[in-house]
Amino acid sequence: MSLINVLIFHRIVKYDNDSWTDVKLCLLESLLANAVKNRKHVVTIDHWRLNNSGDLALSFDDGYLSDYDIVFPLLKKFDFHATFFVVPEFVGKEGYMKWEQVKEMSDSGMEIGSHSLSHKYLTALSDQDMIKELQNSKNIIESHISKEVTSFSCPYGDYSGKVYKFATMVGYKNICNSSPGLSHAKKKVISRNSINSTTKTDQLGPILNPDFLTIFKRKAGYFVFSYMKKILGVNNYLRLRRLMFGS
Repeated sequence: MSLINVLIFHRIVKYDNDSWTDVKLCLLESLLANAVKNRKHVVTIDHWRLNNSGDLALSFDDGYLSDYDIVFPLLKKFDFHATFFVVPEFVGKEGYMKWEQVKEMSDSGMEIGSHSLSHKYLTALSDQDMIKELQNSKNIIESHISKEVTSFSCPYGDYSGKVYKFATMVGYKNICNSSPGLSHAKKKVISRNSINSTTKTDQLGPILNPDFLTIFKRKAGYFVFSYMKKILGVNNYLRLRRLMFGS
């Protein structure tokens, strides 16, 4: 099975970024054009697992309305497909997609995955509540799109062995966290590389064709922030991140 480079996006904005996770439309357009230029085989996460093909996957977390209004038309223009991780309790709220929009995207070949039921830190929950977050999200999404949901991404990248155990137990086949790097068939958890407001156009080459040094730097940065979260605690870490990045 080919190595897969999975990129994480959150909200796509046409103009100014409001938070660290926002990505400007012009950057996404440049990335897609760069992918075409580099002859990247862009697939959904589930397609990669099932068909043993593909080297780049685009994933969008949270189910923002920009997924439908901005990303969906752009992907159709490039004839690309992507994986969209939605949170059922967010669907229909202001700034997020509605179920009919999620269904339309699914019917057009986009993969719809789960991002938990209510976007909580899973490792802070009891076993029973963690299973509820995983199972109920899967059931609700499947009831709306009439397809099996096979992919799951951990909210906040909050992953543990227990998360993997329960996620696979309820039927997910592709478990994604936010740890950077490339993934192969024998790796049980799929790594994803963050695209955010700090990403610059001149970084797109190394992002699409990462070498050892690029991956090492990303892993080192992720380790530092993960360590800070562990030392400071989740709430203090989030306060610090808001001060640093506005999100």
